[in-house]
Amino acid sequence: MSAKDQTPRPDKERLLAKLRGFQKRTVAHVVRRLFDPEGSSRFLVADEVGLGKTLIARGVISEIVDRRWNSVKRLDVLYVCSNSALARENLR
Repeated sequence: MSAKDQTPRPDKERLLAKLRGFQKRTVAHVVRRLFDPEGSSRFLVADEVGLGKTLIARGVISEIVDRRWNSVKRLDVLYVCSNSALARENLR
């Protein structure tokens, strides 16, 4: 049995429910562009400090995990952070 078989499917809707409207719209736009054959393989979200880029990133990751859950064995996420305290806080 693989590790994925032992891991419950993440609750995407519960995570997205915590986002504000503009954050949900940003997640939807990023995911739409990433999955569009005419879209992009990369995306940069840039805004003022404190508007929830980390939350948007979590939302994008949850959407991708949800879409790929049954089709890939493993999904790697590279998390780059400005400092270790912030990284530890966001690992949850």
